[in-house]
Amino acid sequence: MSFSGNSITNSLQNSRTTFLIVFGCCIAVIIPFAIVDFPPITDLPQQSAQIRLFLETIHDDGGGPYRIQWFTPYSLSYLLLGGSWMVFGPHDAGRVGMALIGVLWILAFWWVARKRNRPESSAILAGVFFFNHIVYWGFYSFAVGWPIFLLWFQAVSDSDDERLSWKSFATFSTLGLLLYLSHVLWLLAGVAWFVLHGVCIRRSIRTLIHGIAYLGPLVIAVILWYPLLAGSTMATPPLWATDPLSRISFSWLADAALGGLEGNAEAIILVFCLVWLVLSARRTWSEFAAETDAEMLLCAGMFLVFALILPDKFMNTIRFGQRWVPPATILLLGAMPGPRYKPGYLRAAALAVLAGFAIYVASAWFAFERTELTGLRAALENLPQSPKTLGLSFPQKSEIVRGYPFIQMFAYSQVLKGGLLNFSFAEFSPCLVVYKTQFQRSWTGGLEWFPGRLRESDLEWFDHIIVNGPDRVHSLLMSKLPVQPVTKEGTWRLYRIN
Repeated sequence: MSFSGNSITNSLQNSRTTFLIVFGCCIAVIIPFAIVDFPPITDLPQQSAQIRLFLETIHDDGGGPYRIQWFTPYSLSYLLLGGSWMVFGPHDAGRVGMALIGVLWILAFWWVARKRNRPESSAILAGVFFFNHIVYWGFYSFAVGWPIFLLWFQAVSDSDDERLSWKSFATFSTLGLLLYLSHVLWLLAGVAWFVLHGVCIRRSIRTLIHGIAYLGPLVIAVILWYPLLAGSTMATPPLWATDPLSRISFSWLADAALGGLEGNAEAIILVFCLVWLVLSARRTWSEFAAETDAEMLLCAGMFLVFALILPDKFMNTIRFGQRWVPPATILLLGAMPGPRYKPGYLRAAALAVLAGFAIYVASAWFAFERTELTGLRAALENLPQSPKTLGLSFPQKSEIVRGYPFIQMFAYSQVLKGGLLNFSFAEFSPCLVVYKTQFQRSWTGGLEWFPGRLRESDLEWFDHIIVNGPDRVHSLLMSKLPVQPVTKEGTWRLYRIN
C-alpha cells in the first residue's frame, strides 16, 4: 500500500480546516457569556447557590439545616458547576459552567456527525440551537444531559451484540449512569430510543433483552426514587396548556426550538433552517434515502412525538414537552443531506448564520444587563456576609428576554455572601442540597413570583431586601415599610430592614 504526498497533504489540510471550524463554533457559543456578568438565565443564581450550600454543608459537621443527596439523578451538572466555582470563583461559576455546556453541545454533535459522515455545514448550523429556552430558563441538568445522550445514541447505533459482552456492558452501564446523573428524563429517553431503535432496525429480541439488562439497576433505582419525588413538594399534576394541534403552529415551534429572545430574529433563523431542510429534500427518492441518516431521522421523530404529546408541566417541571424540540431540530439538521451546493459555500453560509446569531445574542444580553439590571452589582456588593435576604422583582417580564429572567436574580446574594433567602432550590427534593426536614416558611410564600403579596410582617424574618422596580416602586416602598436605603441608584436597590 502506498500513499501519495498530495493525499496526505490534503488530509492534513482538511483536518486543520475542520479543527478551525469546530473551534470557531465553540467560540460562537462562548461569546455571549464572555461579555456580561449576569446572563439572562432564570435559574442560574439558584443553581450556583447550590454549590455554596454544598460547601457550607460539608464543613458544618452535620449541625446545619441542609443535607447532601449524593446520588440524586440531577447531580452531574453540579460537578461541572463545582469545578467552575473552584477555578473561576462564585461570581463566574454559573455563566462559565453554562458556557462549558455549550462547548460540550458543539463537540458532542460534531463527533457524532464525523462518525456518521454528516455534512459539516449541518453541524455548524446546529450550533445555533444551543441558545434555546432550556438555556434561558437555566435547566442545567437537562442541558448537560444532551451531549451524553448523543454518546448514547452513537453507542446504540454501533452495538449489534447477540450475546453478553463485558465491553457492551461497560459502555451501556457507564453511559446509562451518566444519563441518570444528568437528568432522569434523559435516562428514560435513552431507554425509549434503545427500544425504538431495536424494533425499527429489526434487531433480535435477545439483543433488546441484553441492552435492557445492562440498564436494569438504573431502572430499578428510578422506580425506587420516584415515590420519594411523588410525595414531595415537586408533586404537581400534569398540565396541558396547549393541545397537540396548537403545537404544530409556526409560533409554537419557533418558541420551542429557540424561545429565548423577544423580536423576530429567532423566527428568521427558523425560517432559514426550514428552507435549508426543504432544499436538502430536493432529490429523487433513491438519492434521498441513500444520503439521509435514517437513525438520526428516527430519533428526531421520537423527540418530536414527545414534544407533541407530553404535558407542558409535570412534577413541577415546566416546559416538559417543549424541551424536546431543540434536540429534535439538531438531529433533523444532521439527518438531512444538506442543499445541493458546493460544500465550501454551505459551510460559509452556516458559519455566517451561527456567527451572526451569536453576535445578536451577545448584543441582546449586553443590552439586558445595561438597561434592566442597573444597580444589581452595587446592591450585591453592599450586602454583609451571611445576610437574611428577601428578594422582590416587581417587573416580571423583560423587553429583551422572554420568560421570567428576574425572579431568581436576588439569589446571587446567597451565591456571593451566603445566608438565607426567602426562596431557595434547597426546597426542591431532587436538588443536590436540600433541607433536612421539609421547609416551613414563616413568611408569605411565592414572593419571587408575586411580590405584591408582601406584608410588613414578612420583614421581621430578614435583615435586607433587594428590590427591582422603577422609581415609583422604590418611593412607595420607603414610604410604607420600615426600611433604609443602602444603595440609591438603578432599578435594583438594596435596603436595610429596621
